[in-house]
Amino acid sequence: MKPLFESKVIHFKVTPENCRTLSDPNGKGRKRYFVQVPVDDIHRAQIVYGPNPRNQNLDTKVAEGIRDSLKSESGWFMYYNKGIVLNAKAVEYNNATHDLKITLEKNLQDPWESPYGNLDGGHTNAVILDAITEDGWKNPTAKELRQYVTLEILVGIEETRLSSLVGARNFNMPTKDLSLAVLGKELDWLIEIFEEAGVKDRIAWRQFDSKADVAGEEVIAYLSLLNPQVKEKLRCYTGAGRIVSDLKLRPEHKGTNPVMEGLKTTAPIAVEYLAFVDFIHRSLEKWYDKSKADAGENASFGKLAAITRFKDEQVLVFSNEAIGYKAAKSWLMPLAHAFVDVVLTETNPKKWRLVANAVGPLLIETLVTVTRDEHYNLNAVGKKKPLWDTLTALVQAAYWKQKAQK
Repeated sequence: MKPLFESKVIHFKVTPENCRTLSDPNGKGRKRYFVQVPVDDIHRAQIVYGPNPRNQNLDTKVAEGIRDSLKSESGWFMYYNKGIVLNAKAVEYNNATHDLKITLEKNLQDPWESPYGNLDGGHTNAVILDAITEDGWKNPTAKELRQYVTLEILVGIEETRLSSLVGARNFNMPTKDLSLAVLGKELDWLIEIFEEAGVKDRIAWRQFDSKADVAGEEVIAYLSLLNPQVKEKLRCYTGAGRIVSDLKLRPEHKGTNPVMEGLKTTAPIAVEYLAFVDFIHRSLEKWYDKSKADAGENASFGKLAAITRFKDEQVLVFSNEAIGYKAAKSWLMPLAHAFVDVVLTETNPKKWRLVANAVGPLLIETLVTVTRDEHYNLNAVGKKKPLWDTLTALVQAAYWKQKAQK
């Protein structure tokens, strides 16, 4: 779906002594404007959009510190706070009328992927809006107590530079590589796949997206089990963040990134495979009950160390099926990896499930045993390569047994 953009024009009254312009010394035609404006002017402008990679989390210590300095340190806010950075389409300043005209552009479908708007300082902006709108705070009228904030306005920035520029500017609250990759349009091909499947909005592609059901890093970690360029699959459990970082295009890649190209090979089966991972997840209780019944024992699935029961059932993102528990990634990731060869060999997902149901009870019995042997240290279980190899061997044996019976 092609984004819909709306032009936004913001006006600030700024005296010449509070507005400075710097030209690009490299002769690139870029400019920077530094202005000091009252914080209530920021509230009036409502610039809640821009090429900012994160949603704003107002419950952090950083946000709390911004709020405290705004309310408690009258006259000092612009010194305590690093300010707000805007990426502008155009800027005009009238020395006679003191009017600063800033032309921005808002993506109506995804405001925080707008090309022009708030590039950094999203938390400062959000705290100011929240303090005035929700808390009823008012900027003091006495001149010496007024709260101002510094605006740095960039003009002439190439769109291809936005992702790296935002990453460099957002250091005081680290920005995840996934957020930057999304901002840089490097994962548009994958997001479009999930949009077609109707699950895009259930995946958190940006930091502090509390409305989503699953983190984008987790989705990429599971898909990376299928990525031929990720040679050590254990990294999908131990270093998902680094795998996402490896997706970023760097100068040494000379136009192509092998890890990203490898991830793209998963595109035809991405949704189906993730739905199969959900199937494994939902089947764990059934497999455990069967393994216990075969052994003549009573089942107690909910008491397993790697299982957390829900009060209410949750709907799995990719299979759209309800489930009353959550399994730890230290179990689910090795299980998902065990079926990779079957998934890449068999084109019919029904066969994946047939193999899974045949070997599932043995797989979970193995996981329970290893977890006990590791003294219920789930992280140690997830990082245990011999376990990954054993589960894979069990699946392969079940697969070839099924093939031989035909």
